[in-house]
Amino acid sequence: MATGFTFGGVHSDAFSIIVNKKDIPLTPPIENRLQEISGHDGAWDYGISYGAKPIEIECTILAESKDDLKAKARRLAGILNPRKGVKPLIFDDEPDVQYFARLANQLPLDQLGAMGTFTIQFTCPDPFTYSVNERRGTFSNDLRTTHNGAHEAKPKLTVTHGGGSGSIKNTRPDGIVETITFTEDSPAGTYEIDCKEMTITVDGKAGYNFVKGDFLTLPEGENLITNSGGVSSVSILYRDTWL
Repeated sequence: MATGFTFGGVHSDAFSIIVNKKDIPLTPPIENRLQEISGHDGAWDYGISYGAKPIEIECTILAESKDDLKAKARRLAGILNPRKGVKPLIFDDEPDVQYFARLANQLPLDQLGAMGTFTIQFTCPDPFTYSVNERRGTFSNDLRTTHNGAHEAKPKLTVTHGGGSGSIKNTRPDGIVETITFTEDSPAGTYEIDCKEMTITVDGKAGYNFVKGDFLTLPEGENLITNSGGVSSVSILYRDTWL
């Protein structure tokens, strides 16, 4: 028997739910981007993309009566309301990792006396697995940070910039160097660079015209991040990330 789960901060015990089993694919769905060419054996390989990850949980609600069962089921439906958007989904047997999920199906209730069995189908538009705890660091010269996840993490950077040219570099464990460059006319201010969402702001306004180069990625292992020029300090925030 599988253990319980927490969705959006509410534990399944609140509804007297027993989790019979769960199905979490080891990886997100993989879409192969191939192109077949007439007269050419095989296909050209343009890589892959990941689809939304499905998660299924087969549950049974225990209740004292049919009325109690219906009341618990209605409350559960309210918690799972997909219009509330994605919420953290954490399983008791993996309390250190989470998925960002929302309900993807109706909840047909197979009622037997004061019990009801059903399957919750979640979808994770962001298909990766994340640590519950965030990693944070602030540096004015360099920072060595170790990413423990097996898939690349994409950090958020908060940059205190004095204006003018400057840069932030990440030397990855595989030897690749990624560079964020500030233009000579970039104004002083606080820059927010979200490498996952690929957004850049300076003091709350769009800052794309003043920042060029790469959005940083952190592979598994030790990453060395340095700054130079008008960049006086950088704060980094990310979660260990797995497929």
